[in-house]
Amino acid sequence: MLAGEIMSLKVGEFSRLCQVPAKTLRYYDEIDLFKPSGIDRFTGYRYYTLDQLPQIHRIMALKELGLSLEQIAQLIAANLSTEQIHAMFLHQQQEVQQRVDEELGRLALVRFHLRQLEIEARMPELQIVVKKIEPFSALTLRKVFPAQTDIDQIGHEIQKVVATGTLRSITTPMGILYSDEFKREDQDYEFILPEDSAHIHEVALGNGDTLRPREVHGIEMAATYLHQGDYDTLNEATVSLQRWTVANGYMLGCEMRMIYFRGPMHRVPPTEYLTELQHQIGKA
Repeated sequence: MLAGEIMSLKVGEFSRLCQVPAKTLRYYDEIDLFKPSGIDRFTGYRYYTLDQLPQIHRIMALKELGLSLEQIAQLIAANLSTEQIHAMFLHQQQEVQQRVDEELGRLALVRFHLRQLEIEARMPELQIVVKKIEPFSALTLRKVFPAQTDIDQIGHEIQKVVATGTLRSITTPMGILYSDEFKREDQDYEFILPEDSAHIHEVALGNGDTLRPREVHGIEMAATYLHQGDYDTLNEATVSLQRWTVANGYMLGCEMRMIYFRGPMHRVPPTEYLTELQHQIGKA
C-alpha cells in the first residue's frame, strides 16, 4: 500500500473492528442506512474504511436507545452532533436506572412478604422489653422525605459533619419515624443526634439543611427490641415488634424510634449492625 492510500477492509475485518455482525452490515447496505466505501464489481465484495467507524458506532448507539431504523436514518440525515447523541444517551440511562430501581423495589417487597409467610409459620419468641423513655436534648432535623434515597442523602451529609469532629459531644445517633400507617413514600422522618453538652448550637449541613437543638420528649411506654442484622431485615423486625404489641393487648402509637448503636460508621459488616427499635405504645 502506498503512503497516504486509504486502507480498504473486507466486511469481516470491519465487522470485528466495529463489533457489528457482517450480516447486519450487509442489511444496512441493502436498506441504504450504511453503505460500504466501495464494492468490487467483479466479486461483489464490500469494502469499508477506518474513517467509517464513527458513523457505524453512531448508528448502533441510536439503535441501543430504542429507535427504529427509519428514525435512525432521519437522525443521521439531520447530522446530529456527538454532544446531542450523548445527551440522548444520558436521558435514556436515567430512564433505565429508574426502571431498574423500581424492579429492585418490587423484588425487595416480594422477598419481604415471603419471609413474613415463613415467620408466620414459626412465629419466633421475641425478647421485647416495655419501658419508659426519658426526654433528652438533641440536634435534630425533621422533614417529609419523598423517598428513602432522600433520607439516605441527609444521613451521608450528617456523617460528613461527624467526620470533621464538629459534633464531638454527640452520643448514639437516632431516627424517629412519625406515622399512623405504612408509607413507602413521603415519610415524616427526624434525624436525632443526642447531645450531652450543656451548650448546643445549630449545625449547617453541606446540602443547605440545618440541624437545630431541641428537647426531645419522653415516651411513657415503649415496646423495645434490640435487633442485630443489616438494615434490609430491620423492616421485618419492626413488623414483628408491632405484631407482638397488638397480640399483647397494646395500641400502637405514631412514633417509631431507631437507635443506631452499631452501623456503617463503625466499619463493621452488616450482619453485626445493632439497632434498638422503640415503638410508642399505649394501653388498649
